[in-house]
Amino acid sequence: MRLKTLIPAASLLFSSAAFATPARVEALSGNPGFADNSDPLTYPSTIGPVGNAVNLNYGLNGADGGATWNEGTMLHFARDGALPGNGPSTPGAWSAVYGKGDGSTGWLGRTSWEAGRFTIGGVWGKGDWGRETKNLALGGDITRFGAANADEYKYAVNLKAQGRDLKEDKLLAWNGNLIYDQQAKAISIGGGAQFGPRWASDRARAAIAIGPALNVVSTDGADALPLHLDIPIANVAAEYDLKEWLLLRGSTTAGWAVDAADSAKFTDTEAWSSQIGGMVGLGFKRDTAQFDMSVNPGWLIGGPALLSGATAPMFATISGRVAI
Repeated sequence: MRLKTLIPAASLLFSSAAFATPARVEALSGNPGFADNSDPLTYPSTIGPVGNAVNLNYGLNGADGGATWNEGTMLHFARDGALPGNGPSTPGAWSAVYGKGDGSTGWLGRTSWEAGRFTIGGVWGKGDWGRETKNLALGGDITRFGAANADEYKYAVNLKAQGRDLKEDKLLAWNGNLIYDQQAKAISIGGGAQFGPRWASDRARAAIAIGPALNVVSTDGADALPLHLDIPIANVAAEYDLKEWLLLRGSTTAGWAVDAADSAKFTDTEAWSSQIGGMVGLGFKRDTAQFDMSVNPGWLIGGPALLSGATAPMFATISGRVAI
């Protein structure tokens, strides 16, 4: 049902590392212990500190890119993919974001469109950008379902709040969202929190983030109350400067999850599952440019569908950032 295309937005509410690109964020599995310049899409108050730059990205979620200029203006486009904080899009979707931020407060407006679906929304946020920082973002989206000549449209409303508090030696990040989907006749409530230690030296950075997440769906006329619970998910991420211009990074995630069709029966052993994953990546940087790549080790083990016959995602994400 349509609600499934909106609910995963709650899992996209954390971001990751300094002078980062989307590939760097992905290589660190979205560990919230790293602040980054991809954050303007999540915390628009940080647009200004990014500076004047052009950003390009290609990977599992398609292609996206944009620019920041005038020390506080941003324009970003995506094709056939998902923008952080905007929920996944089905293949063929376009997305656009325009925002302004001065390092203290900021805002952005965003829209996405495809056949039978149109979304518009925005975010207001506050907080600066740096290794030690505190940020808050409040926003939401309205989605209209139905073709242009439809007799009646259906709507969904998605409200979101998130924040982080990064200190020199510890982190705290949280998120929550509320979705009302008229087409699915359902209400979804979700949220989560992560906390843990951080470390940094001249050449290395690392963080451990541990915390639970919960999502509950109430559907009109249904007797059961489905839920998804992470208890907890642990994310361990690190980055090391092999050379001044060459960086190595990686991360691993692990935990337990419960997916129950009826929350009253979540003790059923069939509802329990383990989760484990990880990413690795490389970064190349110069004074005015940075290029990053993240690799999914699962693809390297399983091989592409051409060889193994198994469906596998794009094995890498490639990002570039060039100062202008």
